[in-house]
Amino acid sequence: MMYSKGNLNERKRMSRLGEGEIIVDMFAGIGYFSIPMAVHSRPKKITGIEINPESFAYLKENIRLNKAEDIFLPICGDCSKVAPEGTADRVLMGYVGTTHHYLEPAIKALKKNGGILHYHETVPEKLAKIRPQERIIEAADALGKKVEILEARRIKKYSPGVLHMVVDARIFK
Repeated sequence: MMYSKGNLNERKRMSRLGEGEIIVDMFAGIGYFSIPMAVHSRPKKITGIEINPESFAYLKENIRLNKAEDIFLPICGDCSKVAPEGTADRVLMGYVGTTHHYLEPAIKALKKNGGILHYHETVPEKLAKIRPQERIIEAADALGKKVEILEARRIKKYSPGVLHMVVDARIFK
């Protein structure tokens, strides 16, 4: 479970995205990014995947408290195994650490004609402008997809010399 004041602007930004879309939140946790979307932008559907049973229980409670049961499907499991394929307009990858290992399942979750990926990564400052984008491009290429990098932003300083970055990318045929 998590809370970070440094992520506040990203949470606000997410709350303005996804109206009418199908969203997959691969590391849903307690609904950190996807509950604000459900409440404020009202997507058509959100599938939130969380592997930690305790976080998953809080996710379900947050869905109920925020009256999002009609659009929010919580799934307890490993997102690399249970993420739906070919359904999402937008995929959230709001986890840092080993997120790059999940890029291919994230891209597969997008509709066949593509969609938007929000990819988070912790990265040494000197690699912040290249490594996250290169990882997305490499994973997309392995699946025969193309990438348009829409934006790369610094979220916060993660530790000395390490940044938390998010890259928004359009994935397409």
